[in-house]
Amino acid sequence: MIKMSWNLKKKAQALLAEEQGTFHKEWGGKVAIALVYPNTYAVGMSNLGFQTIYWHLNQLPDVVCERVFLPDLADVEEMRRTETAPFSLESQRPLSDFHMVGFSVTYEGDYINTLRLLHLAGIPLRAAERRPGDPLVLMGGVCAFSNPEPMAPFMDFVAVGEGEELVRELIALYRDTAGDRDAFLERVGAVAGVYVPGQYDIAYHPDGTPSAVLPRAGAPAVVVKRRLPDVNRFETISLVKTPQAEYGHMALLEVGKGCGRGCRFCLEGQVYRPVRHRSVATLGETVARLAQDPANRRIGLVGACVSDYPWIGDLLKVVEANGLELSISSLRADSLTDDLVAALARGGHRTLTVAPEAGTERLRRAVRKVISDEQLYTACDLVRQHGIPNLKTYFMIGQPTETAEDVEAIPDLARRMLERLRVLDSAGRPFGRLTLSISSFVPKPWTPFQWAPFDGADALSAKLDVIKRGVRKLSNVRVLHENPREAALQALLARGDRRVGDFLEIAARLDGDWRRALREWDGDPGFYTTRPRDVGERLPWDHFDVGVKKAGLVREWERAQAESATAVTS
Repeated sequence: MIKMSWNLKKKAQALLAEEQGTFHKEWGGKVAIALVYPNTYAVGMSNLGFQTIYWHLNQLPDVVCERVFLPDLADVEEMRRTETAPFSLESQRPLSDFHMVGFSVTYEGDYINTLRLLHLAGIPLRAAERRPGDPLVLMGGVCAFSNPEPMAPFMDFVAVGEGEELVRELIALYRDTAGDRDAFLERVGAVAGVYVPGQYDIAYHPDGTPSAVLPRAGAPAVVVKRRLPDVNRFETISLVKTPQAEYGHMALLEVGKGCGRGCRFCLEGQVYRPVRHRSVATLGETVARLAQDPANRRIGLVGACVSDYPWIGDLLKVVEANGLELSISSLRADSLTDDLVAALARGGHRTLTVAPEAGTERLRRAVRKVISDEQLYTACDLVRQHGIPNLKTYFMIGQPTETAEDVEAIPDLARRMLERLRVLDSAGRPFGRLTLSISSFVPKPWTPFQWAPFDGADALSAKLDVIKRGVRKLSNVRVLHENPREAALQALLARGDRRVGDFLEIAARLDGDWRRALREWDGDPGFYTTRPRDVGERLPWDHFDVGVKKAGLVREWERAQAESATAVTS
């Protein structure tokens, strides 16, 4: 008999009662898919990719797709006390009832949460241990096509790439194989953009580096990422609204995929190539439809760099002509315009966000984030001219070629920006706050910096201290930052291989206590994190093709180092 906590069921029903746009479908004769976001409800419902796949799957008449989220700590205790397994939001059915359990994974840190959910559900963690009655377990999301190898032991298959078209083919194959687990897995590896880890063996050199990937009979030697050729054919949009999500008060709309800037640290700018923009006509149709719903008063434009959208001026006119307020997810200081900032101000924007990434122009050039100090000052002026009270900036420490002077320059740049911000706006209102959000550089696959070492938690902590001391006497400034030790965990998982799966399994069985798991694991984290890589070394993700040429990455890596050397000697 299936056990269910009444308290947890009431909590799920309360969340549903607050939502608009939820799908409720009968199960009879349909393929049942649990779409799992391995983090909290608020985080998952703010993720546009997660919402998009939920919508596309539920457009298929023979599919019922329901959502599952990571329970918070108190709910986990209640689950254990009442022997309640993780269950879906819509029908409160346990994970084990579904034909497929698909994890949408955006952050490497959620690998542990993924395994925790499987463990709580009583589904065998390792794919090799699952039996015919167990659900098929898969992973999608950006982590699935950056480096899924740490999760390879646990996934029956991985959706590598953009899933709008792929999901239809997977459902058709599942129907064709009559839900036979072994028959499905035997054939699904032939579907473009699908990786079946169990069909590959990995060999290693004596020094621990990978030496070869050995596909078994019938498996492709290289798994090619699935790419959506025509983005105008599919909407990427959030239709389920909830006050619990960060962006729950607005409809999110993706303007395109990819970014042409080529920042050397950025995964998204590489793996979503080529850049594909939706047309103004296509977006305009969606905006007009959204405007017909009185609940939609604000629209959020989403993309790697929305201010680079070629027809942003025309799109702003479409949004305003439909009576909607505007929000934008990503802006570059060098592509801000007076009209764009004015539109954001009219839409009630309280904070403008830009990402200098580094305190000096030299380091920005080295990482290929070519934004000048003067362009940042212009952004400050636009903020005040249009009455936006706050400015948020993103910086990254620990980047390749970084020097002590680059770190010290961050609070100095903040001081100079404040000089431009501390003026009254046109209505006589003072400036609010300048936020410095400091992240730690983590070398990511498929970027020119994939060969760079991670700086180390202690070194990063020391740099954070420099920044915090530097702004201590500046009013109207706050510093936000992540824990460098969590960045070290991300570095381990971002560049790990299948052997890191042992660590993940330990962490899952320890309720996510990854610090203790690291102590119990017999692997060496430094082998994956702080060790520099040679460009000739085989990397754990080299048997994938995401559309990025290795020769181009090597060239950019060498240029970054050459630019640093030139700066030092000049």
